[in-house]
Amino acid sequence: MEKNGESAPKDRFTLIFLNLASLMLVLGSVYIVEEISIIYGIGAGAVIQSSYDNNATIAPSIAAAAQQLLAVHKSILESYVLFIVALALMGCAFLMFIRRNERNTASQTRYVPLHAGMVAVYTLLLYVILSGLFTTIQNYYMDVTYAGIVVCFACDAFIEYTNRTRSVSRVTKVRHTMAIDPAKPFSNLISLRESIFANLSGHLRIIDKHFNSTALSNLHRLIEESKGNFKKITILTSKEMLDSDTSSSVSDFRSELAHDGIAFEMRLMDDKDAVEQHERLMLDDKIAYKVPPFNIINKKSEHITTVSFSTASRRFEYLYGRAIRLDNYMTKMARPGNEAGVAEHGQEGNNTPSP
Repeated sequence: MEKNGESAPKDRFTLIFLNLASLMLVLGSVYIVEEISIIYGIGAGAVIQSSYDNNATIAPSIAAAAQQLLAVHKSILESYVLFIVALALMGCAFLMFIRRNERNTASQTRYVPLHAGMVAVYTLLLYVILSGLFTTIQNYYMDVTYAGIVVCFACDAFIEYTNRTRSVSRVTKVRHTMAIDPAKPFSNLISLRESIFANLSGHLRIIDKHFNSTALSNLHRLIEESKGNFKKITILTSKEMLDSDTSSSVSDFRSELAHDGIAFEMRLMDDKDAVEQHERLMLDDKIAYKVPPFNIINKKSEHITTVSFSTASRRFEYLYGRAIRLDNYMTKMARPGNEAGVAEHGQEGNNTPSP
């Protein structure tokens, strides 16, 4: 949800105008179907009357309609497609309005170019239909349709501009360092949530070999108000941190995130990797942090600092490829006689070379 009290109303009014303009295109397409159908009806009636009266001469005022019946019929079919496109872009505009508070997510940012693309298709179809007619349809209703096209393009361009502006603003406002005061654990959680986690988005990845049920609880509190920013969360931890509550807690957390459209995965690092991996890293699609252990992230006297995104991303991919899914590990552990094999080789068959 937008926290900027000035931008939210402006966005709402823009989306209202966009929906009204989209409705204008729907009504315009209905009017065009009606007008072309009338023209076709006049021409067909003239041909039928002429045949009935022994090929009598058709009045000059309707002769053109009678001579262009096939072209007019083709225009009717095209106008039906125009109406369907208009309904689709109206539905897209309505979705943008009801999900306006999620517009900065990956899914929502697709609606704007999708709507603009459908308006472009509508405009092209309208041009093809009108240019194929022997007569022009020009009145107040067509002027309203043209105005709707202009307003749609203007609103789409404005929304896309504000989305890009906010994206750039989000990156520039990201905190590069933050100190944790162990005497203020509650305040630390709030500060972490508002200053760092609210600015993360996309695929949230965490490398923390001490990540356990307590850490999962802290993560839940840290992302609760910004879950809409994420499409996936992946955690790499170690086998030694598994406790009796881990599997059920992970399952419940995964189900809750799935309800919000967020994928969740926890993997266990290879034993050798877990021993060598001392740093805890957290990264999204654009920025990476060095963080304290999540089970004491709000209590340990330590600085949270940015690190090289490319280095952190490569390290994550290396560890991820050699790790085993928690579900697979638990299944193997439940099989008699497999405990030793699992402890000795906690991989899924990927021998990724060290970066």
